Amino acid sequence: MPKHALVIYNPAAKSQVQTEIWIGKLVEKLNKHDEYLVSFYPTTAETGPEHLVPLFKPPLDLVIAAGGDGTVRFALAALAKAKSRIPCAIFPLGTGNVLARNLGIVKESILANPLEHAFDYLVNGRPVQIDMALMNGEYFAGMAGVGPISDAFMRPPRALKTKFRLLAYVSAMLQTIAQPPRVFRITTGGMSFKVQASGIFLANVEDLGMGKRNELSNLNDGFLELHIVDPVKFTDYVNLGFRFVAGSVDEKAPECILRCKEAVVEAMPRRGVRSEFQAWAKKLRNVLAGKKVPDPARVSEAPLMIDGEECGVTPMRVTIVPKAVTVLVPPQHSEVRVSEEVLHKSMPGLLESMDVTHQLNYDDYGLRDVG
Repeated sequence: MPKHALVIYNPAAKSQVQTEIWIGKLVEKLNKHDEYLVSFYPTTAETGPEHLVPLFKPPLDLVIAAGGDGTVRFALAALAKAKSRIPCAIFPLGTGNVLARNLGIVKESILANPLEHAFDYLVNGRPVQIDMALMNGEYFAGMAGVGPISDAFMRPPRALKTKFRLLAYVSAMLQTIAQPPRVFRITTGGMSFKVQASGIFLANVEDLGMGKRNELSNLNDGFLELHIVDPVKFTDYVNLGFRFVAGSVDEKAPECILRCKEAVVEAMPRRGVRSEFQAWAKKLRNVLAGKKVPDPARVSEAPLMIDGEECGVTPMRVTIVPKAVTVLVPPQHSEVRVSEEVLHKSMPGLLESMDVTHQLNYDDYGLRDVG
């Protein structure tokens, strides 16, 4: 009796392979080893994850999310809403393919061809349960964020990402240096504190997955990593790039990390204070623009990002959903290994009361006290 596979994809999204080519090869590969009936679900701007929930029932055997991080999040969100254990294979057609990299589907190298092993993986993958998280009611498996650095992930238009791939984000990231940091209030684990930062991220993945071998244990340990990112000098931005892109564990990266199960992040109606390097970057930006570019307004709302896409505004309420979905991973990555690596920046023990801003040792973490 044939197996049933459902392919979810966004026909409006551009990829490095023409749609008719990858669809034909995908069907051919599936049926080379087993007999499959393959159905396709093209999404539109009006399609929501709830529209797919009725489809996740027998005789469906496999879901294939074909696309970038947005399409993958969409498919996994639908499976999580349905509380389905049908395995999902990720067919990486996007720019960053962050989750696919963290699952070992795409090689760690920034120059790796995402489809190099994708077709073989479809038929050889092994099922593993992973966590997801909910931000203001929206599921994600990768990363949610707020702040100027987070905004850079949302800035490049689709056409630039298709043409230049990861290089499309470079210009957007450089523009964030001229932006003033924001002041945030973070509440987690019964503690509340204020901090000045250029980015707050809640991540299920360890990093962007482009520089080192990642551990599946980060994706199903029942915890999120709360990153407070506050670069000040030029070298801070360089180290931050190596941390998230190259997977470096160098302690020079200007961030601190807190493992948590839930958190609330609020944007305060005040801007942070630029460092000398950020002030210089602002002057250079104005010269290149030929005019004085105004700073963002002092408002209590800031745009939120999920996996590179805009998703509402603050406050940001995030909670972990343990082992929410089942995904396929390459056979060599299917055994979950518990990492022995200790987080190089950890805040438990430093936070001892409900309002602990004044107790943080900001010099140790490269953060600036906002009082």
